[in-house]
Amino acid sequence: MLNKSTIAIAIVTMFSAGSVSAVMLDGDSQGDHVRLYGEVGVGGHFDTHPDYNHDEFYDTKGYVDDSFATMGVEGQREQFTYRLELDYQRRNWLGGDGEFELAIDKLYVGYRLTDQQWIELGLTDTAFDDYDHFGDFTFNKSVETGEAGDQENTVKYQAEFENLIFGTSYSYDGEHKSGALQGDIINGYVGWMSDLLSVVVGLETRGGSNGVSKYGEQEQIGLGVRLKLMPELSIGFNGFLEDEDLSTRKSGDVHLDYQTFRNIGMTVSAKYDLTERWELISSVNHEEYEGWDLIGPNYDYSELPAEYGKERRWASLGFNYRPARDIVLSLEGRVGEAPEAAYAYARMYF
Repeated sequence: MLNKSTIAIAIVTMFSAGSVSAVMLDGDSQGDHVRLYGEVGVGGHFDTHPDYNHDEFYDTKGYVDDSFATMGVEGQREQFTYRLELDYQRRNWLGGDGEFELAIDKLYVGYRLTDQQWIELGLTDTAFDDYDHFGDFTFNKSVETGEAGDQENTVKYQAEFENLIFGTSYSYDGEHKSGALQGDIINGYVGWMSDLLSVVVGLETRGGSNGVSKYGEQEQIGLGVRLKLMPELSIGFNGFLEDEDLSTRKSGDVHLDYQTFRNIGMTVSAKYDLTERWELISSVNHEEYEGWDLIGPNYDYSELPAEYGKERRWASLGFNYRPARDIVLSLEGRVGEAPEAAYAYARMYF
């Protein structure tokens, strides 16, 4: 977590960059520009279910606030690019405390090799993180792909051609969101984009912590598909298959006896455009984690067995209403072995 002086420096730096280059906010004919952007959202999770909560929430109660704000500045000078982004978010994950946290989410410089290819260096998304929910139309996203997310010490290359997209990244000494060491992380994706059918395949592997934390080696593949059946109706599929080594024994501060756990998750979702402002969205979801399997060889008997057994399934139905291009009001209800009964959110972008 950042200390107050670090946060203050980050905020001053961000606003200074915007004010000094204010005359260039709209850019120039050469492509140089500075852009200030952000979003503010208020909402959260209703009736979080203690029996079906896996690692979604720090607590299970009637309402878990998930309000969020972000502000950033990004720009380009000649072929060089940069981005600084600050997030103000709830520590709602399992093991958190539900309080707000201000953190630097992005901090990198980049270089445009061509109009279609660029690189980034610093604190940024790993490549697969850009498309880990591709094919999931739900606003809150359903099945959580356990990819690396944002990482420091990252080098990322991306390319976008007419239909083909490609990206890969390397992160030195990667960390879990809890701060636990995961080792070097390599991931990437390749995809085909079109108005009718779009497909993205992602891969990730990590080197493990060598006994420093419970996280060992890992391999993961993800698939996202979007298909437009009619001008108003689209369906999507998002899924992953992961083999993750986790420590099952500890001696002092050293983690030992790493065993491989297989994890599977998938979402099938649909989006129907009722009007230009209203979207109807539904999904069905399946998750299966080997660590939940009571009769599995690696079950942790110090934990109570999950209510849903070795797998859980749920469905959702909701809508998005867009009163303006930069405003979204979302409401989603869930049934089955879902970690929550409903989710509601109002988000504004600028």
